[in-house]
Amino acid sequence: ATELEILKEDVRNGRKPMHGVNLGGWLVAEKWMTWASPIWSGVPDATANHGEYKTMEFLGHATGDARFRQHRDNFITEQDFRDIKAAKLNTVRIPVGYWITERDNSGGGDPNAWRMFAPGGINYLDRAIREWAPRNNLLILISMHAAKGSQNGNDHSSPSTPGVTNWSNYPENVRNTLDVVEFLVRRYNNDVAFLGIGVLNEPTGNTNEGVLKQYYYDAYGRIRQFSDCLITVAPLLYQQSAGSSDWASFMPPPQFTGILHEWHRYQIWGFEGQSKDQLIRFAQNDLKNDIAAWRGNWLFIGEWSIAWPGSANFDNDDDLRRYATAQLEAFKGAHAGWTYWTWKMYGGSDSDRNAWSMKAMLNRGLIRL
Repeated sequence: ATELEILKEDVRNGRKPMHGVNLGGWLVAEKWMTWASPIWSGVPDATANHGEYKTMEFLGHATGDARFRQHRDNFITEQDFRDIKAAKLNTVRIPVGYWITERDNSGGGDPNAWRMFAPGGINYLDRAIREWAPRNNLLILISMHAAKGSQNGNDHSSPSTPGVTNWSNYPENVRNTLDVVEFLVRRYNNDVAFLGIGVLNEPTGNTNEGVLKQYYYDAYGRIRQFSDCLITVAPLLYQQSAGSSDWASFMPPPQFTGILHEWHRYQIWGFEGQSKDQLIRFAQNDLKNDIAAWRGNWLFIGEWSIAWPGSANFDNDDDLRRYATAQLEAFKGAHAGWTYWTWKMYGGSDSDRNAWSMKAMLNRGLIRL
C-alpha cells in the first residue's frame, strides 16, 4: 500500500485524526478574505459581501467568467499543497457550491439559478483531488458549502436572496443537494486522495431540523449504495455543544458507519467584549470539557481559527501562541481531528499577519503542531 492509502485507512478507522486546513475562498469566493482578488474590482461592497451569486449577477458572464478563472488559477496552486504537506498537515477541506455540477434536475423553484455562476469550478476540484493531493500525500474532504436555496443566508452559501435561508423550505432544494453530493462522491470515489464529504455546511437555526435530519438519512442512503467514504453531518449552528438536542444519538453505529459529527468552534462571535485571558481560559476549560463530554459519532472540528474579537487585543505573539495551544489541546478530544479556517488570505501585505491565515500563523511560529 502507498503512503496515502495507509493514511486514508488510518483516518477512516480512527487510528489517526485529521490535522488539516480549509481552502476557504477558492471555489466558493468570500470577499472578506480575498479582497485583493480581481473578482471584486469595481463591485460595490453591498453586492460583493453577499457572495458569488450577487457578484456574478452584477458582473455578468462577459466580465465575471474571466475574473473567476483568474482567481481560481492564481489563489490556490500546487505550491499550496506542497506547503500544506511541509507543515505536517494531512487533510485539505475544500468548500464547493451546488453550481459546480453545472446542472439541476430537481424540478420546481429556479432550475436555472446555477447558470448565474462562473462555470468551470469542477476542473479545479479535479486537479486538486486527482493531481495535487496524491502527489503530496494529502487527503481531501469536500464540504457542501453552498446549497441551492441557501442553508444559512450568508455570503459563503451564495444566496440569491441575501440573508434568507430557503434551503429547507422547498423540496427541490433538498433534492438538488442530494444530487450534488451523489455526483461528487461518484466522481471521486475511486480516487485515492478522496476521503469523504461534509454533506451540509453550517445550517442555521432558520433551517428546519426535521428536514435536515431526513436529508442526512437520505444522503447516507444514496452514498452508501456505492461508497464507504466518510460522511460528516453538522447540527444546526446553535446546537454545537455536547448537551444540545439529541444529536449524540443521531445515526448511531453499527447501523450507520463512517459518520463524523461536525462542529465549527470559533471564539469570536458570542465572545465580543472578552479579554485575551478569558478566551484562553475558555479554550482550556469550557471548550476542552465540552469536547470531552461528547458521546455521539466521532467528533470532527471542521472549522476553527485563532482569530479573536476586537476586545481581546492579542498584541503579543506569546499570548497568541498560548491561545492557539489551548485550542489545539482541547481538540485532542475530538477523535476525528480538525481543519483550520483558512489556509491563506488574498489580501495584500497585511495577510501575513492575519490570524485567519494558517499559513501566516505557521510562518510566524504561532501555531505549533
